[in-house]
Amino acid sequence: MIHEWKLNGVTRNFGDAIYELLLSPGTRREWEEDQEKLHYPVGSVIANEHLEKAVAANLIPVFHSCGWRGTELNPELIKLAEFDGVRGPHTRDELLKHGIETEVTMDPAYRLPGIVAPGPPNGLAIAVRHITDKSEKTVNTIHELGVDATFSPVVEDESDMIEFIQKVSGARFVLAGSLHAAIIADAYNVPFALYGGERVDCPPKWSDWLASIDVTEAEWVDNIKDGREWYNHVIKSKK
Repeated sequence: MIHEWKLNGVTRNFGDAIYELLLSPGTRREWEEDQEKLHYPVGSVIANEHLEKAVAANLIPVFHSCGWRGTELNPELIKLAEFDGVRGPHTRDELLKHGIETEVTMDPAYRLPGIVAPGPPNGLAIAVRHITDKSEKTVNTIHELGVDATFSPVVEDESDMIEFIQKVSGARFVLAGSLHAAIIADAYNVPFALYGGERVDCPPKWSDWLASIDVTEAEWVDNIKDGREWYNHVIKSKK
């Protein structure tokens, strides 16, 4: 079986749905038909709630290059899980506390440039809100952010995912409230910054990912001007 997180159990989120692009048809079919294991193909899902879900279904949880959410792990449950690499060093270090040795293999989305061609340059500075961000959107929102357009990470199918990737990969700058919008930007060498919005979803997952690309200075901004300053100081200066 394959796990995919959905908002309210219904709405698909880009970062949780991209396994459909990442897995070969054979692997996807094999995992879907697996009656012994619950596969977590992507996401910030190393947490007790997901371990409990698998165990309650009498399945072995298997995490493929996933990330830790920063919450305390049940030592009995985590020992029942299998790990096919992890997203970042914070996840690796947390698992090591439980005697589990893993390798940092980066987020699976870094494989997408070899699967989906980048979109043509669109010249846009864009903002991608987190799927749960319910900040009030007004006619002044784009002006306040300093961007040309805002997008949601909500998707329905593979064509939506490819369109999302091409929008982000063709942009000139990305304010990312969605973690995987930031990862896609980085994977396709598009300048980006972390967008704060209404709330920052799970700061530990961001820190874990940033550490995987050797970034320790996390700062969430509310406009493109501050985002550019952060990117130039923290990311561009290291390239």
